[in-house]
Amino acid sequence: MQAETVNTAGPIRRWLDDMPLGLAPLLIAAMGLIAGLYLLVHPVSRRQADLTMWTFGVSHSDAYREAAERFSAATGRMVDLQLVNYNAVNQKLRSALWAAVNIPDLVEIEKSAAGGFFRGPIDKVGFLDLRPYMERDGILDRIPPNALATYTDRGAIFGLPHDIHPVMLAYRADIVDPYLARRGLRMEDLATWDDYFRELHGLIVPEERYLLQVEYGDAWAFQIFLMQRGGGIFGPDGRLRMDDETAVQTMLWMIPLVAESGTRQVAASLGNWQPSYYRGLVEGFYIAVLCPDWRSSSLEIFARELSGKMRVVPLPAPAPGGLRTSQIGGTMLGITRAARDPELAWQFAREIYYGSPEKHGRLFRTMNILTPDRQAWSDPAYHEARPYWGGQVLGERYIALADDVPPFYSSAFLPVATAKLNEAIVACYGHYRSHGADGFEAYVRQRLKSAADYVRAQMTREPDWDAGRQP
Repeated sequence: MQAETVNTAGPIRRWLDDMPLGLAPLLIAAMGLIAGLYLLVHPVSRRQADLTMWTFGVSHSDAYREAAERFSAATGRMVDLQLVNYNAVNQKLRSALWAAVNIPDLVEIEKSAAGGFFRGPIDKVGFLDLRPYMERDGILDRIPPNALATYTDRGAIFGLPHDIHPVMLAYRADIVDPYLARRGLRMEDLATWDDYFRELHGLIVPEERYLLQVEYGDAWAFQIFLMQRGGGIFGPDGRLRMDDETAVQTMLWMIPLVAESGTRQVAASLGNWQPSYYRGLVEGFYIAVLCPDWRSSSLEIFARELSGKMRVVPLPAPAPGGLRTSQIGGTMLGITRAARDPELAWQFAREIYYGSPEKHGRLFRTMNILTPDRQAWSDPAYHEARPYWGGQVLGERYIALADDVPPFYSSAFLPVATAKLNEAIVACYGHYRSHGADGFEAYVRQRLKSAADYVRAQMTREPDWDAGRQP
């Protein structure tokens, strides 16, 4: 018969032995309790920020932190600058506005997403109308009017433009200029796209060299060409116009550039952003690219081998006397309706966006981004010769086009419209590759109308359109 084991340990030891997870959780809980009691008796002294700002750009954030320190030293007011992922900004801000909690005082939003925040009755929009502040401080007269179009809704200006982004044509001068010189021509003589493709046609080598990089898998290049022709996905009244006659004619013109065969194909693409895009230019697979100001900076970084071989010129016009530029991309800074001190928020916004010319000059030297503030254009950075561009004064060339930049009108429905437009472009490319020009115009009209009808169906289900807007 087995003898019964008797636990002779003390009651505390027996209690510990009976704990299912052992002694460790008890020790952790005890340490947490002691730390909590200590903080209760000795609270950490923390100063609350007077302003909170969200930005999604790392380069923006670095510059704003310096400005925030100077602003704090000058005013005694503290700015909490938070770097938030691009996608998270949009999602987080919508959630904050809906719940009315944790709303920042200031926030930067990318241009294509801005329209989604201007929906509903104007007095319910989550951003303040900045027009009175801009008029009072003389800011409005310093900005090209079209730079404000994206952020203007029903007469209110809900965002300050950070940039303006004129588009030029960046080209391989080492290939193009000698070829034109032998024919007694210069790039400046090629005033229209017809001139450009006609006079440089002899440089085309099928599968090896094309005259322009055009992506046919998305709407990036299409939007540049569309706005250059006076079109747009949306109009100033919020009306969808992605299937109007301007859009149809732009599609009829663009698709054959990339979908023709042999020497009739004048444009090609290896992607818009991948390393292959830059290699295509370096290796001469295409000799020119559409180049907004910020893209010129990426070329300097990722196509360094081309230093001294590149030049920029205004875009060839769609027709004689037509527009020689376009625009793509951009950012706004808004002050939310929930801002604790709107006047203080405006002072900081004015400082970082329309402060000293030197600040904008530093930005142009590092990123080639053209500010829409005319007063800043006097900074020497905009008037320096650039070795990468063969000694061209890059800033002056972009400034010369700033007032010609066409307006871009955003909408809450821009993401779905762009997605449907992408589908239409891919379908039109595939149709032309398979069938050529036969029946192409009818197909383009049908595809654009089908895409636009889908977007209009979404728009008519939204209550915003009962307030005077039309799909």
